[in-house]
Amino acid sequence: MPQAYCVKCRKTVEIKDPIDVILKNGRPATRGKCSVCGTKVFRIGTARRPLRDVPQDKVFWCHDGRVLKNLDELAAALQEMSEETYHNHVTAGKNDFSAWVWDVIGDRTLASELQRAVMRNSAAEVVKARLARLRAKS
Repeated sequence: MPQAYCVKCRKTVEIKDPIDVILKNGRPATRGKCSVCGTKVFRIGTARRPLRDVPQDKVFWCHDGRVLKNLDELAAALQEMSEETYHNHVTAGKNDFSAWVWDVIGDRTLASELQRAVMRNSAAEVVKARLARLRAKS
């Protein structure tokens, strides 16, 4: 469970009912209530955010009908999807996967790496490698 500093309790506490938000400057944050006293708490930047499911209204809808909720599902989908589906989302002028990772998941590093990946196989390897690095940190 995510943690934040509670001003009223004067200590770091677990966030009750955490809600992931994206600030105006694009940084991820978590807001909720102190699990001890109920005061509103807020934490900017959540290290484990990329590994969690995104809210239902922020899922990625693939051209082939798949619905992706997290990076694990993105990695699996990139391994299995057809080249036609991949190139429907990735062209010279756009990269829907990179945009979703940037805007919704908030992983700027992975989004930049995906932007450079032109082939489906290389994009799948990039996501797989990033997942391994994120899991090694936690």
